[in-house]
Formats: sequence, C-alpha cells, structure tokens
Amino acid sequence: MNNGRSLLRKIRLSLLPIILCNLGATNAAYAADDFWGHRYGIQIDVSYGESPAQIFDMYIHGQRIGEPNYFSMGTEARPTLLWIHGGGWIAGDKAAEIPELIPYLQRGWNVVNMNYRQGAATAPNAADDVMCAYQRVTEILIASDMPTDQIVVSGSSAGGHLALIAGMLNSNGEHPCQVATPPKAIVNWFGITDIEAVQAFLGENRPEGNYAAMWIGNSDRVAEISSRYSPLFLVSENTPPIITIHGDSDTVVPYEQATALHESLSTTNRLVTMEGGNHGGFSDDQYQNAYQAIFQFIDDL
Repeated sequence: MNNGRSLLRKIRLSLLPIILCNLGATNAAYAADDFWGHRYGIQIDVSYGESPAQIFDMYIHGQRIGEPNYFSMGTEARPTLLWIHGGGWIAGDKAAEIPELIPYLQRGWNVVNMNYRQGAATAPNAADDVMCAYQRVTEILIASDMPTDQIVVSGSSAGGHLALIAGMLNSNGEHPCQVATPPKAIVNWFGITDIEAVQAFLGENRPEGNYAAMWIGNSDRVAEISSRYSPLFLVSENTPPIITIHGDSDTVVPYEQATALHESLSTTNRLVTMEGGNHGGFSDDQYQNAYQAIFQFIDDL
C-alpha cells in the first residue's frame, strides 16, 4: 500500500512541471486585448424620467488615468448598445443582465443597461419608457460628441419586444420621446411581436403564467394595447434592420412570433432559428453561433 502511494506521488511530481509549463503557455497566449475591463467607467442609475424605475447604467469606454479624475471618456466614435431586460413586463432588473453585456463590452462598445416601469396592470408604461430612455441616450451621446447613428437596441423576451418598439416607433410612428435618428439595428432575442396572440396562446396553454394578461390587467384593453404596441403591426418600409434569435420549441414566446415578424419585413433582416431551443435554453454552440451571426449582421450594414 505504501509503495503504491509513493509511486502515485512520484507520478504527480513528475507531471507537475508539464502542467506548469502548459499553464504558462496558456497564459502567454493571451493578447493584450483579452484584458479590457480597465477601459470602462460606469455611471450607475442615470435617470431618464421621474419614476425611481426609470434609470439606466452606462458603461463608457475610455481610459483610467489615476488621480485626481481617475477616468477619461474616450473621444473616438464607437457603437452604443441599449440593452433591455425581459420578465414579461412584470419582473426583472438590470442588475441581473451584466453577462448579456459582455460580448459588446469586449468589442469596445459603449453600453446602456436600462430598467423601466413594470408590474401588473402597468401597460403600456414599459413601451413608453424604452422610447424615453432611447431619447435620453441620444441626448447624452450628442453632448459627448458621440455618434447617434451607431446605436443598436437589444433585449430578450419582453426586452426583445421593447427593443423592437424603440426601433419601429423611432423610424415610423409618433411618440412624445421620438428622436430623429432611429437605431442602426435591432437584435431581438425571442421577443413578443403580437401581444394579443401571445395573450391568447398563454391563456390556453399556460394560464398560470399569462404575463401578457397580467401586464395589461383589464382584458378589455388587450386589443387596444396590442394594436398600438405590437411590432408586427408597426412594420414599415423604414423599419431598421432586425436580427432575431428564437428557439423553435419555445412555449413562453411561441416561435411563430418570430416567423410572422420576419415574413412581414421588407427591410434588411435575418431570423436565426435555434433548433430544439426553448425560451433562452440553447446549447453553448448555439449561443456562440448566435453572437457570431449578430456581429456579422451588424458589420454588414
């Protein structure tokens, strides 16, 4: 027994230089650009309205310069992402969304991560809020001499719906917070495109989780809210480019929500179907492919 333990220890010791060598080779393989966190300054809870829920965080690309000011915002033009969390318009928080921002931060984008008014019987507050948040973002960019024609709006589920609203109402519609420059593109992760259809689907298949009915509150308002705030009914010849990622086995936001939208679009668009994917439940390879498709789509515009 002792001889066996001694042999095992010798094997481990003999392997240690190899392991350390491989670790050193792995660490040496990282390029300088693999480390980018120090390039960002963060402004927390920037207000865009009077409600405590109407706030966003801004991740600003620049340089840490030490005392006395510690951080200097970059002056070169770069894209800006406006990210909107999901949660059926009744739940969710920007604090949980930081992992979703990393692919954009890693590429040197400025990023805005927003909250909005939510909860039962609050429709259409969330849709109005994304419009006013987008307006505030453009004001900040203009004041900082940054381009407003390089904004991409994105979100998942209800956030995908709100990203579509921000793009469509700023390109062809009327709203008190409408701005002259719509988003460069919309990245829609399995967002709702026909509110009334989703409300009916959930009522039949998932009545205990009918977030659309909860958000609207009064069933008499479903048709009105849907006609005004369903992206499917806001499509126009000025709709910004849209890329959608959606699983074909989604039972929270049916896949047909994506196909109906893209069949109605005449502007630049792409639907990336996650075969077998449910509501955000995709494989690692599928997520990798989705982000490759997103950045290629944006680069090609």
